[in-house]
Amino acid sequence: MQPSNNSTIRSFTISEKKNIAMQWSQSNVKMQVFCDNHGITISMLKNWRKQFATPAKVPRRKHFIQLTPSKASIPDIALPFAEVISLSGNRIIFHSAVNTDMLKELLNSK
Repeated sequence: MQPSNNSTIRSFTISEKKNIAMQWSQSNVKMQVFCDNHGITISMLKNWRKQFATPAKVPRRKHFIQLTPSKASIPDIALPFAEVISLSGNRIIFHSAVNTDMLKELLNSK
C-alpha cells in the first residue's frame, strides 16, 4: 500500500520548537487555536513547553509589572506619592501613602 500524498509529516528543528513554544506563551490565543494555526498538535506544544521549560500563560488579570522608581529633577513636594497606570491606560494617582488592602481593592474593582 502506497502512503497518501495528502499527509506529510513535518519535522521541526530544536530552534523552531523552542520558538513556537515561546510564541504561544507570549500570545493571547487559546492553545487549540494556536496549534491549528501552526499546524501542530496540542501534545506537541505541551511537550515542547516542557522540554524547553517555557512558562505557561498566566491569566491576564494576575500580571503585575515591576515598577522601578526614578529620580526626578522636580522637588519632592510637587510630585505625587505614587501613580499606577493600567494596561488599558487608566491612571490612579496617590498623593499620600495608601495601605495595600485599599490598593488591591482599587485594582480589582471594575
